[in-house]
Amino acid sequence: MGDQFHELEEQLLPVLRSGNLEGCETAVVAKLREIPDSPFHCVIDSVISSRPFDAAAAFDLFFERESSRMTIAAAYTEMNGFYINPNRWYCDLFAYSSYGGHADHDWLCHYQSEGVTPFVIRGMEPLQAVYASSFGMKSFEPAADLSSLLVVIKFQQFMRRAAAHMRRLQFPLLVTAHDFDFIAEFGPRPARP
Repeated sequence: MGDQFHELEEQLLPVLRSGNLEGCETAVVAKLREIPDSPFHCVIDSVISSRPFDAAAAFDLFFERESSRMTIAAAYTEMNGFYINPNRWYCDLFAYSSYGGHADHDWLCHYQSEGVTPFVIRGMEPLQAVYASSFGMKSFEPAADLSSLLVVIKFQQFMRRAAAHMRRLQFPLLVTAHDFDFIAEFGPRPARP
């Protein structure tokens, strides 16, 4: 990922921390539209078609299982290294006995949960084909970088929708993709009156 990518990521961190994923998406799409058209531009119209309710159910099952083993203080999900593994996009889920915050994300490497079946991300197969055929091509590098950040943001938006339906989310849920420090955080859904 180039310097411009990292600069944009740094500029968007306060927007991300404020919970404004739509603002992040708008900024990345605007940058993508400033550069020459490429196969990666299809990310703009790409949509995750996996159902948020299905993700919520899978996560709730994981939280229920892990809470019988430990007190969960935080959870983390990351999309796989999608840009180098274009055939199957999915997310893994991890649970922690303590919450380490955002100052240093090294704590995310030290999860206490046991393995879980990954949740498959569907609907972006045309974009996956672009990653399979065009990722690493020098002429498309800026578009690939911006596309990758937009994929992460779309995944975060999907997970925010899913988190709203998670009955067992009683702690922070951190969300990003493998090798990205662009981490969103969603809290427990509010209790119903």
